[in-house]
Amino acid sequence: MLTGTNTIIPKDTEGSGFTHRLNLTWKPSEDLLLYTTWSRGFRPGGINRRSTIAPYAPDYLTNYEVGFKATLLDGALRFNAALYQQEWKKFQFSFLGANSFTEIHNGPNARIRGLEADMTFKPVDRLSISAAGSYTDAKTLQNLCAIDDPTYSCTDAGNSISAPKGTRLPVTPKFKINSTIRYTIPMGEADAYLQAVVAHQSSASADIRTVPAAELGLLEAFTSVDFAAGSEFGSISAEVFVSNLFDERGQLSRASQCGQCNSRTYIFTNRPRTIGLRLGTKF
Repeated sequence: MLTGTNTIIPKDTEGSGFTHRLNLTWKPSEDLLLYTTWSRGFRPGGINRRSTIAPYAPDYLTNYEVGFKATLLDGALRFNAALYQQEWKKFQFSFLGANSFTEIHNGPNARIRGLEADMTFKPVDRLSISAAGSYTDAKTLQNLCAIDDPTYSCTDAGNSISAPKGTRLPVTPKFKINSTIRYTIPMGEADAYLQAVVAHQSSASADIRTVPAAELGLLEAFTSVDFAAGSEFGSISAEVFVSNLFDERGQLSRASQCGQCNSRTYIFTNRPRTIGLRLGTKF
């Protein structure tokens, strides 16, 4: 920072963190494994580009998880599931501030609860069906203030609530699910296959702050379909594929061009329909 006397006063920040992972497993039978995990991670803090904005502190995420892995129907069905809760303390978030300078702040604490599962089923020879899905409930536990307030009350003069307690975290769909169907066809010494993939995710907010989120608009739910056909002959493989078969414009994120013009929204989508050929070999 440069003062009125042309003296440079450097800004610095420091922090420390400790990460850990504890995993306990129990296998009551050959076909069932139970496990629980307790882990922790952190991101270091840093300095904002604008000198009038205070440095941001590290944020910490603690994960508690229980789950199982099961093999059923003589190996024809594999099913895995996990239930988790994550405690996110003073999460870092960024936005475009005055003069379109990116500002990084620490928000309040958040809690993320979720369930995820996946399965693979082979009902007959050469046919494989797999599916995976997740449910995520991610919310803030205190108010997010327009001006940083360690009490999260946002009642000081000039302050206000940017996102009330219980606001959903942005860019986090509640539901995500995908399924893959693959059929293998023997052709002499080669193995040919047909494969289709369907993926869906629900809507989500584009910003943690409620007013900019309303101005930017909602990230709409979307479904995409991929298709592929290929063959493997020894060490050689070839595949013809169509990604995003129906050319669905799935919205992945939204942003504004500057900090004061949220009405000019940029929408970032998934890749449009793509048709291609892949060739490969193994050495």
